[in-house]
Amino acid sequence: MSESFSPIREILVPMDFSECSVSALNFAKRLASACDARLHLLYVDDDPILIQECTGQKFRDEHEDKMAMRFIEHLTAQERETFDVQLSVRLGTASHEIVNYAEERDIDMIVIGNVGRSMVSTVLLGSVTSHVIAGAKCPVTSVKVGQG
Repeated sequence: MSESFSPIREILVPMDFSECSVSALNFAKRLASACDARLHLLYVDDDPILIQECTGQKFRDEHEDKMAMRFIEHLTAQERETFDVQLSVRLGTASHEIVNYAEERDIDMIVIGNVGRSMVSTVLLGSVTSHVIAGAKCPVTSVKVGQG
């Protein structure tokens, strides 16, 4: 096999601002530092009110601004500059939007929090993490609370 390994330059971290997603962000910062990679932070909102076509763009924009401010709480100004952080907010189904974002932006790796559901509940209910792992074309690293 003569496959070459391409460097990790673009890392996506889906955030829901839970302790688990903050652990994933902390892990991704260490990885980005070692690889000199850019960080993409993505929040996906599945709120039915925001998704409805009748919801005004001004309301959506204000919501997006609020979420962007929440990202800022987890990064210093130096980290935002060092990692050339890209902040995005999308509306829709989390796993679908995460996989689409990764494909659109040529993401090299997704670092995602994993709440550590039991195997039974994952089989019965599924999880955003398992759907992203199944759907992503790039490697996905799952991080539990405290692993970041």
